[in-house]
Amino acid sequence: MEPMVLFGIQFTLSLLAYLFIAFWYVAPRLSRLPREVALVPLLWVHAFRVVGGTILAPGAVGPGVPTEFRTMIGYGDLITACLALLALTALRIRVQGAIALVWLFLIVGTLDTANAIVQSVRFSVFTYALGVNWGNRDHLCASVTGEQPSDRHPTAGPQP
Repeated sequence: MEPMVLFGIQFTLSLLAYLFIAFWYVAPRLSRLPREVALVPLLWVHAFRVVGGTILAPGAVGPGVPTEFRTMIGYGDLITACLALLALTALRIRVQGAIALVWLFLIVGTLDTANAIVQSVRFSVFTYALGVNWGNRDHLCASVTGEQPSDRHPTAGPQP
């Protein structure tokens, strides 16, 4: 299976699962809370986007992954996580502009996510070893192709 097809399937199923969680569990509970309180758990999820910054660490992804891509993705996630933490703090201490910070986080985070998707396609990064930045891609590919993950070097770059 082509890596892009595999990613599309994973992405679509993940969105569907999150949609179900949101409508069945999260929205009904948060709708009963004041806005400032309801925003807190939604922001906490994004505070951990710092994990996306691991793409900047040497050896975290294959050496063939373009530096321009790694920089955009890594710093985009780090900035979004910092904005989430800033908005959480502002909500917690009841700063007057807290909701504006939430909106800033939302705009930056949405643009970062859209950019990550577009740049992933532009740079064809699904053909590279992405380490923790794309789960166990090697094991998923192996289950489809019959190839063992040990048959390829994890940092070998593009695969045929």
